Amino acid sequence: MKITLDGFSLTSKTLWSAALTALDPKDSLKIELAPAAKERIIKAADYVQSIVKGSEPVYGINTGFGKFAEVRIDNQKLRALQRNLIVSHAVGVGTLLGRDIVMAMWILRINVMCRGQSGIRLETLDQLIRLLEIGILADVPSQGSVGASGDLAPSAHATLSLIGEGDCSYPHVGSFVKTTAEEALQNFGLAPWVLDAKEGLSLINGTQLTTAYSVKALIESQNLLETANLSLALSMEALQASHALLDKRIFEVRNQPGATWCADDTRSWLSTPSEIEHDHENCDRVQDPYSLRCAPQVHGAIKDELAQCGEIVERELNSSTDNPLLFADDKESLSGGNFHAIYTARVNDRLASALATLSNISERRVSHMMSRESNRLMPFLIKEGGFNSGLMMAQVTAASLVSESKALSYPASVDSIPTSDDKEDHVSMGPIAGKKLMTIIENTLNVLAIEVMSACQALDLRRPLKTTTLLESVFATVRKVSPYIDRDRILYIDINAIAKLIASGKLLELKDNSSSKGKA
Repeated sequence: MKITLDGFSLTSKTLWSAALTALDPKDSLKIELAPAAKERIIKAADYVQSIVKGSEPVYGINTGFGKFAEVRIDNQKLRALQRNLIVSHAVGVGTLLGRDIVMAMWILRINVMCRGQSGIRLETLDQLIRLLEIGILADVPSQGSVGASGDLAPSAHATLSLIGEGDCSYPHVGSFVKTTAEEALQNFGLAPWVLDAKEGLSLINGTQLTTAYSVKALIESQNLLETANLSLALSMEALQASHALLDKRIFEVRNQPGATWCADDTRSWLSTPSEIEHDHENCDRVQDPYSLRCAPQVHGAIKDELAQCGEIVERELNSSTDNPLLFADDKESLSGGNFHAIYTARVNDRLASALATLSNISERRVSHMMSRESNRLMPFLIKEGGFNSGLMMAQVTAASLVSESKALSYPASVDSIPTSDDKEDHVSMGPIAGKKLMTIIENTLNVLAIEVMSACQALDLRRPLKTTTLLESVFATVRKVSPYIDRDRILYIDINAIAKLIASGKLLELKDNSSSKGKA
């Protein structure tokens, strides 16, 4: 894959497509800088050198950092100062971030530096890009950043490979090799890079980890939301719900675009005749449970939140998040708070709440499918109940995941602990919000897998009646990895297999492929 960065036009989709190349040892990434970006980078770097030659103290260039901002550093120590900054800030702990997140952090950071407010040399960026194109990525612990003054600790760890320190991984003969950065550089004929004035600060300042989490979450949340619309359609058929709950007139008078979109999307799975729907046209039910009847509205609220969060993230991708900010044309260096990750921290918190809500309503539909009163089939969707437990415990797993997600959805960004001797007295906790969000995404994926598994079991029990053409294709695809449950068996294998189907997007592609054939 090839991307060109200019500091102004990076999108979430492009960023994440590029980041995913870091997960495949057979894949590669080519990064180019736009000509105008190179000019801005050179101009800012030249301005840094003019400051170094002068006598005025400028934060981050010839001073200490944080509480040490008032300490003037001798010019002969400026390169050592930058190295000290990196090694002293590499204090992260916990499980390692995925290579995709680390690559996303770097693409974000390079795009920011293309805006010309950072002051890094072009040759330093060229060396960094060389490492990324080879696939050398540092081991970066997931904990240690409070999301202000930049995502400092994770960014410092990410920078260690550039200066030949710490551990890293890189692709080799179809797999990833884990080694020291020093050895990795030697293997490719490279030497540890020596950072110049302000370059260490330029490499670690900013909101890149918090924002990388946001981008990954937005991409995966859209897939989960569309899958939830699909699983709603399956559950409607499984529970013989009225299709009238999707009537267009209901949503025209609600006047909420997300609800309209989700109703339309769900309806598209039910667009051809269904024998199941026809069979219960004259049933005695007056209204369906809220988890069915209100689902388009609940899903729709989440759809609108995703859109709002997406707008914030797209702006953040192309923002200058350094401190200080260099304005070379004005010959000024300005200290501000653009490194504060509150925007994408709030995005992460909102997405966490949204997905906890999505999994919550999904689990309620699963619960109804376990009840003979609701499913009008048999308890826990299994024959010879009592001897067999059926899907009883699958619903318990879904309930457990939903409860965990609710607990995790408390917003991290409303908390703040002062750091750096109270110099940094309000922080965003953005990486914590992002880390929790990743768990909620995984939980939601598995809850939806359980709903799909349950609905397909109910559809099997309704045979010989068939559902719509599209849902029959979904049913057949699921059955390839999760057969009909005729007696108790180990079900975590089925849940994992269906979760992989959902994550791959293959279930959603069935509708896209059908639409393409229809147009042809």
